[in-house]
Amino acid sequence: MKTQKAFCSACDRQVEVVVPEDLPEGSLPSAHDPASCICLEFGESCTGSLCPLFDVPTGQMEENYKRIAKEMREKRKAEEG
Repeated sequence: MKTQKAFCSACDRQVEVVVPEDLPEGSLPSAHDPASCICLEFGESCTGSLCPLFDVPTGQMEENYKRIAKEMREKRKAEEG
């Protein structure tokens, strides 16, 4: 996974998102693979029930965010220990 910036119309600014390594630069995952759609700024300015960036329900985005946060914590622990 890698991070990149994308414009979020709900926040009206650029936000940081996680995308698969093999995704071409500047493109975003699609709602056809909702588990790969991760906004690292989820919850800061989300106002609706659908993420305008990825076109996935905010519940799915929350699950994805929690999953990636857990993976990042585990990776840090492994690197430290």
